Amino acid sequence: MTFIRKGLLLGALLLLPLGAAAQEQPRIYTIKKGDTLWGISHRFIKDPLYWPNLWSYNPFVSNPHFIYPGQKVAIYDGKLVFLPGEGEIPAPSEPGVEPGALPLPEPQEEITIKTTAAPEGLITPYELNSAGTLVDATDTRLLMAENDRVFIKIQPPTTMQPGDIYSLVDVGRKVRHPVSGENLGYQVTHLGQARIIEVNPPVATAEIISSQKEIMRGARLIPSPPSQLSVTLKKAVGPLAGYVIGGKDERIALSQHDIIHVDLGSDDGLAEGNLLYITRPRTSSESATKKHRVPLPDSLLGAAVVVKVNPHTAAALVIKSTDAIYAGDRVITPAE
Repeated sequence: MTFIRKGLLLGALLLLPLGAAAQEQPRIYTIKKGDTLWGISHRFIKDPLYWPNLWSYNPFVSNPHFIYPGQKVAIYDGKLVFLPGEGEIPAPSEPGVEPGALPLPEPQEEITIKTTAAPEGLITPYELNSAGTLVDATDTRLLMAENDRVFIKIQPPTTMQPGDIYSLVDVGRKVRHPVSGENLGYQVTHLGQARIIEVNPPVATAEIISSQKEIMRGARLIPSPPSQLSVTLKKAVGPLAGYVIGGKDERIALSQHDIIHVDLGSDDGLAEGNLLYITRPRTSSESATKKHRVPLPDSLLGAAVVVKVNPHTAAALVIKSTDAIYAGDRVITPAE
């Protein structure tokens, strides 16, 4: 479950905004220089992460940065509707009620996202080289489960200590870049967790404390992520663009609440808490004018917040999605 805190924890983040009363009279706000979809959503419906719906329901806003001073937006029923050109606001629910002016609220406060989602799903070549290996158990059974004692071959140097919790994972296929084909790491499937009991390099003794899938010799040990992630939203240092390279547990179609992995990392300037827009190139319809082929605006698929960063890759939690997300979809950091 994911929550948003504005100073203090407020409540469920991922529900669509409910607004005030169902019969709320509409109001008009005029875009000012420096406004963004993020900021507008936060100001008027107290949900800065509502903007994917705002964008998808307003197709003439072709790009999240392409809103301009003087453009008008209607606010009513907990929704934001951009008004194309000089169009008028939809008629209010009660005849004869004129829309009122809407003053700007106080500046945005710090926003923190908390989630129980784990970023496991991709392991980098460096992480794989330093991962431990489950080599044996106290009996000859092929499958192991909770409460079983197991022995782990550890790679020096190690910071492993008694009491540490590690994730047991199965290493799967190589994860290759959708464009260059470069090997970015390996897909991993979460099997369970083990607690370290004793460390005698090059072997450690551990106890399996949870198991979600079959655990066999050869499973790898990697540090467990915290049970709850907490990241504070912050702007990226600059414009970045990359690709979705995969998700968790070899899932093909990804959506809201899922972890995605991208081909951007700390070496590119990406940091925990950065927001990513997820987009896909839009293809022309069969009825498009043949003489005037032009690139169409990308389709918006959703937004994600970076929760873990490696030098060349990162894991991000999808906080909103308007369509299925696949490896090869694009990610960008917002300009504002």
